[in-house]
Amino acid sequence: MSKQVKIATRGLCKSFAGRPVLDHIDLDIMTGESHVIIGLSGAGKSVLLKCILGLIRPDAGSVFVNGENWCALSAEARLSRMRCIGVVFQGAALFDSLPVWRNVAFVLLQQGMAERQARARAEEVLDWVGLPNIADKMPAELSGGMKKRVGLARAFCHRPEIILYDEPLSGLDPVMSDVIITLMTRLHEEHRVTSLTIAHNMNLVRKFADRVSMLYNGKIHQQLPRDQVDQCQDPVFRQFVEGRAHGPMQVLTEKRKGGSR
Repeated sequence: MSKQVKIATRGLCKSFAGRPVLDHIDLDIMTGESHVIIGLSGAGKSVLLKCILGLIRPDAGSVFVNGENWCALSAEARLSRMRCIGVVFQGAALFDSLPVWRNVAFVLLQQGMAERQARARAEEVLDWVGLPNIADKMPAELSGGMKKRVGLARAFCHRPEIILYDEPLSGLDPVMSDVIITLMTRLHEEHRVTSLTIAHNMNLVRKFADRVSMLYNGKIHQQLPRDQVDQCQDPVFRQFVEGRAHGPMQVLTEKRKGGSR
């Protein structure tokens, strides 16, 4: 496998109750790339992300990170490797009982860094996301947009090589969505992290993606660079990009039959 490949999946399969969600997924995410996965709700995007993280065990196939097959590692070995990854969760997933700075510095503290040093780093990244002077606030005191930015600060506080984003714009208004996209872009450009993002928002795709992959029927249906997104004439891809209910995916019919998760 090329040294330029940061994350790869080979033959990745996962089914639930006999329904294939991931069907032999082969995917390469290159070092320093921003790769965005799109697709209908229930298409398997979050399942793919959780398989990469090890939160879900695939039925078959492998996940490679830095050329190493993580599916072949013990739980303890895999956990030690996880330090190279930061995660931005859909709902921010802050610890309600901890002040903001401890949320942000959580990984550093778990690694044994002294509190003074960990707090200084937390305040540094909070300032970077435009939230100075909130280190001692509790998550309940924050707005939704502020929580998202704290979640982003936590994801890169320990200087990971890879950041995984799970619907980072969920629940945000258009203005705050653009703020988050701007911060994600700055982080990608200034620190050259490798990014894998699960998204529905086409504005994020057009502004942030280097490459886009579409999951459909358990497979990678389309994969193309950002500058080809609006030129692609594949009917399934176009229906998603244009946000149309009617088209080859037959979303309404599937939901009437109860077939879409």
